[in-house]
Amino acid sequence: MISLCCPSRGRPELAKRLIDTASKTQKGNTEFLFYLNYDDKTLEQYKDLLDQKHYVVGRNQSTCYSWNLMCDKATNDVVMLMGDDVQIKTKHWDKIITDEINKFKDKILMVVPSDGRTKGNKDFGSKATLWPDEPLPAAHFAVHKNWTNTLGYLAPAFFWHWHVDSYTQKVARKLNRCLYLPDVEFKAKKILDDNAGKQIRENLNIRERDNFVWTKVRDRHLKSDVDALRSFIKSF
Repeated sequence: MISLCCPSRGRPELAKRLIDTASKTQKGNTEFLFYLNYDDKTLEQYKDLLDQKHYVVGRNQSTCYSWNLMCDKATNDVVMLMGDDVQIKTKHWDKIITDEINKFKDKILMVVPSDGRTKGNKDFGSKATLWPDEPLPAAHFAVHKNWTNTLGYLAPAFFWHWHVDSYTQKVARKLNRCLYLPDVEFKAKKILDDNAGKQIRENLNIRERDNFVWTKVRDRHLKSDVDALRSFIKSF
């Protein structure tokens, strides 16, 4: 049903936990696709824990490159941008997500599960909601290959790591195609003390670069992406 696309570095036990929790709660057959690095000191541990079909090993690239490469290799129609720190808690989560996408003939829908966080004290509701305004407090989302084939990517390649979820939500909300599923729980906990996470968080060049794109360049890409998806929707 769904292909999970996930970069991972230095955290093989979390990758294995993601597979275990997804497999125990799935309805269909989830495809797991991890992007790993040649220079990762824990690479052999990944290889011991994961089936070879579950990963690709390459150079240390941008997070967005990793997500997009895994999306290109995905064999299922629905792909999900995923982090290795997620534990999937909801039974038949994959069927719930694909059923929502299949309600649209064109399959253009961004589906956002709950990751257990809230933004401020805002109540994001208890029902599945097409979300038109504020960004949702969740970093992981699913779309159909119709979305990625139309735009040419799962994660906008003009970012390195940051703002991917917020940008994609902006695109989806302009189309009124951003669906929040508060009862589908993808429990995520940021790992603050691991070397892999620090490499991203403490690299100010990456953060500053992505912040520049977000503030100065984003809207140019946003209009193009919205227009492309809107044109695809109108073709149905």
